[in-house]
Amino acid sequence: MKIEKKYKEERPFEKEDKIPEVLVLSRKRVMPVNKSGITPRNLLKIKPIRIIVKSKYYPIVPQLINLSVFVVLIIGSIGVGYNPKIAPYIANTNLANQIVWNIWWPFTLVFAAIAGHLWCSICPLELVNSLGSRIGLKKKAPGFLRSGWVVTLFFAFILFGAGKYLGLQAVPRTMAIYLITVISLSFILGLIFEKRSFCSYVCPLGSIIGMYSYIAGTQWRADDPAVCKECKTKDCVAKRNRYKLTGHSCTSNINPARIPDNRECLLCTHCLKVCPSANFKFSLCLPFTDFFKNIKLTLAEMGMLMLIIGFVNNNWHALVVFTLIPLVLCLLVSWRTLKPMLNAFMVLLIPTTAVAHMLHAFRGMIWNWPVFKLNLLDPLGVRTANMLAEKIMIIDRNGLGPAWRLFGTTTGLLYGAVFAVSVAIILKSPLTENINRTGKLLLILSVASYIASFYIKV
Repeated sequence: MKIEKKYKEERPFEKEDKIPEVLVLSRKRVMPVNKSGITPRNLLKIKPIRIIVKSKYYPIVPQLINLSVFVVLIIGSIGVGYNPKIAPYIANTNLANQIVWNIWWPFTLVFAAIAGHLWCSICPLELVNSLGSRIGLKKKAPGFLRSGWVVTLFFAFILFGAGKYLGLQAVPRTMAIYLITVISLSFILGLIFEKRSFCSYVCPLGSIIGMYSYIAGTQWRADDPAVCKECKTKDCVAKRNRYKLTGHSCTSNINPARIPDNRECLLCTHCLKVCPSANFKFSLCLPFTDFFKNIKLTLAEMGMLMLIIGFVNNNWHALVVFTLIPLVLCLLVSWRTLKPMLNAFMVLLIPTTAVAHMLHAFRGMIWNWPVFKLNLLDPLGVRTANMLAEKIMIIDRNGLGPAWRLFGTTTGLLYGAVFAVSVAIILKSPLTENINRTGKLLLILSVASYIASFYIKV
């Protein structure tokens, strides 16, 4: 066997990226080897997975099933409005509300950190948006929509408008109206603009998952770059294939043959179906691999991240003390490399924020665990909420001790692991190669301070 290096013909690395070595086993087969010396496992070689993702019914059937679930959730919550008497209880006693915020939401965040855009691949809103774009005007999205600020402002409205004043999580009817709104909005945007306009430019969850997917231990990539280079038809990006119902070209504004990281790819698998060579792989990789590339966040994405931090910590004063003040110190020390320091600082917040976000969601799930049985007996939850309000019934949470102890241990382990990984990123990633030692030390201290703010809160 012979070791040799392949450069830009493999994929378009940025200047800051380190060129990996590949192990050439024969003239026809090139097997990439990651930095640990382990050949990534292609999950598409597992027959059941390969059959599912290559089927013309995937992801359309799961999307239709999830759309029907959305309809059921809307029916189960639209009739339960605000009532001051039961307001403190109805969010937990209504089954639909529980499913959305205390079951679906926590696991969606976990799946994002494990498998990237897995939810996006089966999300019904992607299907609704795509159906609208098939019959719509197919206009190019304007600059303000593509800037990224629309999704950031939409998320701010969800937090401060729908969340705080309209009771998005507290009032089941508000949640139902929100689901109806996003379904309608995804279809309307599809009727006007080309491609996945809602998913790419408006959906806050897609933006959050995109940032958290940097952590994922999976990646969707071209299997053999040489095959893509020699391809004459370019079916995975061809405009003529863009609006097919299944097996269409990519509508996420990326070239499937040259996917640099996990942020944009929705794992829809249509590029695999349309490719005449089926030249794609879904591989296992080391978690946090993408952080050792030259990630660049836009200002809009940084704003989105700051909103998530404030929401998860539930303390906007802590955001200033543990995030903005360390950021100012880092920028003062590295004023000659202002942009790299700002970018590195914000990227380094992503792993800790993702872990804190997941723990925040699962803490609510554990707290509401004793209520799930009552949800099944009274799906609307109004009768149960009235009984709780009148003190006829109480929720016994005395049996949650073991769950809380496990939660505490898991919290410590996750934050410890994130700190270790963050230090490795600071020392080894191209993100910080233009930052001096003092700047790197401040980054490490900033990450430690940031983690401490969440750990103390938990």
